[in-house]
Amino acid sequence: MRRLISAGLAAVAVGLCLTATPAQADNTYTPTEADFADCPAKPAGASDWTCFVLTALDGQFRLKNMKARITSPYRLTIGQGNVNGTKTAVLGSLKGDPVPFVTGLLGTPLEIPDPTGWQVQIEATGEVSPGALVPSKVGLKARLIGDGLGANCYIGSDTAPVVIAPRIQWTLPWLVSGKLLTRAKVYDDVFAIDWATGCENQLPNVLIGAANATSNHFDATWAIRHKTF
Repeated sequence: MRRLISAGLAAVAVGLCLTATPAQADNTYTPTEADFADCPAKPAGASDWTCFVLTALDGQFRLKNMKARITSPYRLTIGQGNVNGTKTAVLGSLKGDPVPFVTGLLGTPLEIPDPTGWQVQIEATGEVSPGALVPSKVGLKARLIGDGLGANCYIGSDTAPVVIAPRIQWTLPWLVSGKLLTRAKVYDDVFAIDWATGCENQLPNVLIGAANATSNHFDATWAIRHKTF
């Protein structure tokens, strides 16, 4: 019996090692002119206009009790400048694949897929405020994807978004494929989320639920490019 138990534990350990991944690793990214495909057009009355493209090389969202790891190059495109004397920002797009919820292996830097098997699709609501190098605020909503959740299970909405205010931790010049970019670490650890809505069951509100501004966290390493029009 002891041998059977040992063999079973060994099999579980091997399975975990095969599915576990490091918590932080750069997503594959090569800068091309296509990065600027979603730049908002320069508005009438704009005295200057710059398109910023921010591509996540890594990062995470923690929504109260669950964490999602950014495992593909999420790309945020915004335009901003002075329009009729007012500093203005316009959303171009936010694009990226659904990202998995993960859980850490105790005592290691490794992560495995969360037992729920859920993923989250981060979507922009259109709300964006101008900043220096990164937007000062971005309105988001998170669509939870998983068995039994339905197609419209969201945290946040177009009218009541989750508002992220990215703060810059550090920036560095970064040369990639002969192109000079800025590599920046950004984060926000003070934003609130409301109850999930539109879900076909209440499990998201059991496992995540509403959370005050100090219970959530976002961070990412962004590759930043810009073009002036």
